[in-house]
Amino acid sequence: MHDAGAGQVARRVSLVEYAEGENASPFAQMLGGLIEANVDARPEKRADFDSLKARVGVFVTDIDEGVTLEFLGGRLLVHNGLQPGRDLTIRADADTVMQLSNVKIGFARMPNYMDATGREVVAKMLRGRLKIDGLLGNLTTLNQVTRLFSVQGGGYSR
Repeated sequence: MHDAGAGQVARRVSLVEYAEGENASPFAQMLGGLIEANVDARPEKRADFDSLKARVGVFVTDIDEGVTLEFLGGRLLVHNGLQPGRDLTIRADADTVMQLSNVKIGFARMPNYMDATGREVVAKMLRGRLKIDGLLGNLTTLNQVTRLFSVQGGGYSR
């Protein structure tokens, strides 16, 4: 007997889409790819990804480019540029934005700002080299986004 589905390869549904399609900026593709790879590689991050509903802007000051990450509860739509209606906007140079992906996740799934990387991030905030607009009232969203950005897995348990 022949199985009608035999020979067909199951197609993986992408977690990330790009609003501008093939015209997505390299920066948009890099951030979207980073988040998708982190969620794929670490299943424990899936709960954050599935529950997060927010618009987060990321603006890199030294290349004068931004993207908006629109988290849609299990999907991410990445837009070129800063779109209106953002809950948070992170503004920093490229090195600092990439440093956010190295913040370790510690006890109770909270970003660890006590180790060397975490202290550097906090110092950049205090010196104004890292700005987060909309922080008040959106700390939970920031923690979720930080967990999704982070390639570090230490202490990430439920």
